[in-house]
Amino acid sequence: MDKPMTTDELREKYGAIDYNNAEELIRMMVKEFQDDFNGLGHANIIIAGKTGVGKSTLINAAFRERLAATGMGEPVTKSLKCIEKKGVPIRIYDTVGLELDEARKKQSIDEIRDLVEEKLQAGQPDEFIHCLWYCIQSDSDRFEAAEQEFVRTMATECELPVFLVITKAYLKKHARDFRAEIQKFNLPVKKICLVLAEAYADDDFRMAPYGVDDLVQVTLEALPDSARRAWANAQRASLVLKRVAAEAIIKQTVTMAFGAGYNPLPMSDAAILAPIQASMFIRITNVYGITLTKSLAASIASSFLGIAGATVVGRTLVANLLKMIPGVGTVVGGTISGGTAAALTWAMGRAYIVLMEKLFNGELTVEDLENESTREKITRLLKDELAKHRGEK
Repeated sequence: MDKPMTTDELREKYGAIDYNNAEELIRMMVKEFQDDFNGLGHANIIIAGKTGVGKSTLINAAFRERLAATGMGEPVTKSLKCIEKKGVPIRIYDTVGLELDEARKKQSIDEIRDLVEEKLQAGQPDEFIHCLWYCIQSDSDRFEAAEQEFVRTMATECELPVFLVITKAYLKKHARDFRAEIQKFNLPVKKICLVLAEAYADDDFRMAPYGVDDLVQVTLEALPDSARRAWANAQRASLVLKRVAAEAIIKQTVTMAFGAGYNPLPMSDAAILAPIQASMFIRITNVYGITLTKSLAASIASSFLGIAGATVVGRTLVANLLKMIPGVGTVVGGTISGGTAAALTWAMGRAYIVLMEKLFNGELTVEDLENESTREKITRLLKDELAKHRGEK
């Protein structure tokens, strides 16, 4: 789903749903969530480097579900294994024992080249290899000629965007100096990133993790549009990246909501906005890599869309929220205009981002959303976002 589905599109797909009926809406949302997830496809990357450079630690820091902890992955060739996990839209092709003696280097290059060409010739964009991370340990102080040749070949002959990742960068100045030496080789790489993937401590020295979020962000910029939503879902290192993706979805949906209310909607038909907004929530949920269960869908329907039981009780919520919109106060003639529909949708989306980040960070659980006190907090969030909207006018 590249953009929120319109009410007509949802009705065409799922039939004549009564959007005033919570049970029907929840069933549609759970089904549409899975369809949207399936539509994400995959981001596919190769990660290479000598044994012990910290590839597994980097993978687990960059992506959710601790992918490298799920096992060694499925062998693809003598040199490659594929790490993937159901529910995480990424495939990581990890090089095995890349020590880069002449024979080993040639075998690895040939197998990676064959893999890239095989995926391209198959013509399935979901399978295309999108980039390569080459890892070098900071305290190695050496970037061997064989490694340089490997990187050049990957970037030029295999035509992969390559990122050099200086791992275990405990001492930042030392790592920066090492990077400066590597830059003298003028390698055809997108960026050289300094990374400490997990906290380091000994008796005299402590260093917090850093750099993984930057690596994730610059990699996104090298990916084709078809892989970006999968990348946003799979990564866990950058909340900023997720927030930017979610805000783009809100902007798309606000435009649709404005169009739906361009011919003012009677308050009795306010539920026509529900499927448009539900589509927004579904796509944002997938950005954060959170599963939309029936319980979460029910909480959204009740707290955000104002639907509970089998009736729309949200008109009271809507009426209260409308008072927060500048120039509205009360609903003139009992109708909702395009601007009002857009403002409500904007506030709902922004509040939903706050909720998703709390779930993502473990500050809330889906079970918490069933509590009346949590739902009251969501209502306050909505009002706060509308108040911010008023302040921006």
